[in-house]
Amino acid sequence: MEIFSALSIKVLAVLALLAGTCSSKESFMILSMDGEWIAKETIVGYEFNATVPGGIYTDLMNANIIENVFFRYNDNSSRWVGYNNWTYSKIFTVDADLLNYIQVNLVFEGIDTIAQIILNDVFIANTSNMFLRYIIDVKDSLKVGTNNLTVFFESPVEVGKKLNDGQLKDYKIPLECPNEAYRGECHINMLRKMQASFSWDWGPAFPSVGLWKPVYLESYNESLIRYVVTDVIDKDDDTWSLNVDTYFANNTKQAVKGQLNVAIDTDTSKVTEIYVVDVKIDSNNEIVHSAFIDIPKNQVKQWWPNGYGSQSLYQLQVDFLAEADGTAHSKSQKIGFRSVELVQDDLEKGATFYFKINGVPIFAKGSNEIPINVLPEVGQDKDTIRYLLQSAKDVHMNMLRVWGGGVYESDNFYEVADELGIMIWQDFMFACSLYPVKQDYLNSVTAEVNHNVKRIYSHPSIVIYAGNNENEGVLADNWYDTKGNYDLYKKDYVTLYIDTIKAEFDRVTKNRSIYVSSSPSNGKESESEGWVAEQPGSSLYGDVHYYNYVKDAWSSTSYPVPRFCSEFGYQSLPFEFSWLTATNNSADLSINGEFMDYRQHHPLGNAEMEVLIVENLNLPSNSSNYDSGFIYLSQVLYAQAIRVESEHYRRYRSYLNEDGEGYTMGALYWQLNDVWVAPTWSSIDYTGRWKMLHYFAKDMFSPVIVTGHLDWGRQLNLYTVNDQLNPVEDVTVILRIYKYDSPDFKPMYENRTNMTLNAAGSQLIQTISVDNFLVDQNCGEALNASLNCFFYFIIEKQSNTGTSVAVSPENYFFPEKLKQSTLASPTVNITSIKAKDTNTYEITVTTNNIAYFVWLDSQSIKGRFSENGFLLVEVTRTIWFYSAQNTTASELEAVLTVTHLKDPRWA
Repeated sequence: MEIFSALSIKVLAVLALLAGTCSSKESFMILSMDGEWIAKETIVGYEFNATVPGGIYTDLMNANIIENVFFRYNDNSSRWVGYNNWTYSKIFTVDADLLNYIQVNLVFEGIDTIAQIILNDVFIANTSNMFLRYIIDVKDSLKVGTNNLTVFFESPVEVGKKLNDGQLKDYKIPLECPNEAYRGECHINMLRKMQASFSWDWGPAFPSVGLWKPVYLESYNESLIRYVVTDVIDKDDDTWSLNVDTYFANNTKQAVKGQLNVAIDTDTSKVTEIYVVDVKIDSNNEIVHSAFIDIPKNQVKQWWPNGYGSQSLYQLQVDFLAEADGTAHSKSQKIGFRSVELVQDDLEKGATFYFKINGVPIFAKGSNEIPINVLPEVGQDKDTIRYLLQSAKDVHMNMLRVWGGGVYESDNFYEVADELGIMIWQDFMFACSLYPVKQDYLNSVTAEVNHNVKRIYSHPSIVIYAGNNENEGVLADNWYDTKGNYDLYKKDYVTLYIDTIKAEFDRVTKNRSIYVSSSPSNGKESESEGWVAEQPGSSLYGDVHYYNYVKDAWSSTSYPVPRFCSEFGYQSLPFEFSWLTATNNSADLSINGEFMDYRQHHPLGNAEMEVLIVENLNLPSNSSNYDSGFIYLSQVLYAQAIRVESEHYRRYRSYLNEDGEGYTMGALYWQLNDVWVAPTWSSIDYTGRWKMLHYFAKDMFSPVIVTGHLDWGRQLNLYTVNDQLNPVEDVTVILRIYKYDSPDFKPMYENRTNMTLNAAGSQLIQTISVDNFLVDQNCGEALNASLNCFFYFIIEKQSNTGTSVAVSPENYFFPEKLKQSTLASPTVNITSIKAKDTNTYEITVTTNNIAYFVWLDSQSIKGRFSENGFLLVEVTRTIWFYSAQNTTASELEAVLTVTHLKDPRWA
């Protein structure tokens, strides 16, 4: 039902009468400035058509002045772009109706980054922050008829250098320049700009400039609704309290009067509240009306993360009717009803660190998202956003961390996350560096926090905000030799992340949201130590980032036992077809060649990959196919490593070790996506192809898994993990022992354990003395039994029809390094490809012996397989291919290839 107060009805009648006496003029006008502009560079004399929203690299490519910057060495040959100044200009027409309004503003939703704005030859504003919306009063600068708008962009590289040179000589603010391997630019920390635009160890330097978001003129009389910020509060067992803060555009009268209608469509009715608005500009220079609406819980469904329930969303409509002239303005958005709690309960040693959604502890499974594209305007692409987030959902992810060296993502990004149930860990945009604290810089950061929190806060998917990426560790671990002036650096750190960012965040959110000062941090322990802990990233508190490129990546004993691991990863190389979108020279694919070295931005990255591969596998022995083999092995190495590490964290969700470590409740690997074709940590490459890791993620993040851990005493501890909120009864855990060389595919041993899987927990179900056990199963003598056999696990359940249905993905454990084990050299073939539905194909794979890490590649045909990189323990397996383009079975057959660990081309 609709809910009205008697007073509200009277006010409605009065305002309706007022509205009836007003003119029929539109309540406001928007004149888009998007579309065609003219871009110029005065020194060389370039002049060309540009597109807004857009950016200089995109415009130069479209004008054929530079080639595709993602191809071969073109990021380097176009480096000059970032050193030049550019102007964007547009001639446009304004009619008298637009200027008849009291307020006329020019709005830039996003300017990248240092710019002066000239309107009709009159300077009207400077800009210095890529993450701000700039609103400029231009009523007195516009004229009826033809107008000329020019935006003059200064080189971000030169401005960064100038700002850095202006710092006190005895107080430099590191990091001044990146590692030489990054092939980047210096002083990005001086600018409020995408930090990765000056390069990173997974991406190129593109010091972009441009109007990367829409530009428009807005005209109104009384006011407009700027933001609607909602907060859902769990009031009691029966009621949600919906807080709706409506922020109005400042106007010349310093006050806003009228009527505000707030309506939400629930499952059973429309709930409407009507308010009299009479608000003035407050001490924060804001005009805001706050309302609370009670929503009965039985009228809405809760919003849940992926895997825990539905992602119910409800349309909220806010309408403002001005008292003075009856003009109206509206905003609508979808909201979700859910509660969020970061639980940091004291333990005997340390404290927990996990999320409760709707009162339910959630194990966070997912990855870290870097910018959708290093060219910010391209990163707004809705198809790419949808594809990446859907790919995350499809492999059971429920959380992504928006990393602090990129951008606050587009509205569409968060909307899709809401829809798919992907929780967002949102960093503020500061990463791996220290930053200035001059007052003008802090003022800009305050405005940045204000705008972006108001813009994105209402999304139910966002569950936590972090002040920065790794900057607490920068100080505490002395990354950049700051100990000599530590107290001053720490004071500035607190000034930025606590006194500025946290203070503004808390003010806007009314202290009702979750903020941690850094990632990683020790959570409440960091706070108790003055916001910079002696050891941030402690396994006893908060979250951890863990990287190690020297230990055995396939041994779970190599990994820490944290409360929450928000970053961990290994590099791999994209497969050949993806590389061939970045080069037309097959010689470039030489692992030790110039091009591969150029694309490797992580210091010693290829050497580290080789060391890690050699730990468990043999490098390719066939020199003619060495490069293809190395690429394949790099993906095997990192996919299996991340699987082992992720399952290690999941196994510890219900356990503490003797050091008080454990109760781990989060595993977010680094990283989900790429910004170019290169050696990186991603599980989805720049072309959109799933790498082996992403297929493995579907298994390692499955709601139910069975996994093994080999301890230092060579005891294999077999665990089950069930993330579901209910027990899974009457299941059978199947343990098999196979010989590596098994042409008959018959297990040497099989055991079936009937049991119930505990709800929302892990459980140790069996401990096996590996070497003695394998000897007993006729795998060989004591010295070689573990070289001849491996363990295979799966959980099954009887269906209603009496057939066995898999409850978990299959899993396996290799008791010794594969390079030392007696693997067979099977012949693996694709024996059948059948079209089953529109762009859906049934593929039959056969083998004459057990095959390891079997990989199918559709080459030029984009799509995904039902599984890939799998262990083949039977003669025949059926795989499904879902093509992303129109194709035929014969076309797929012409390009489809299969390989495996003992492929004779390189083994």
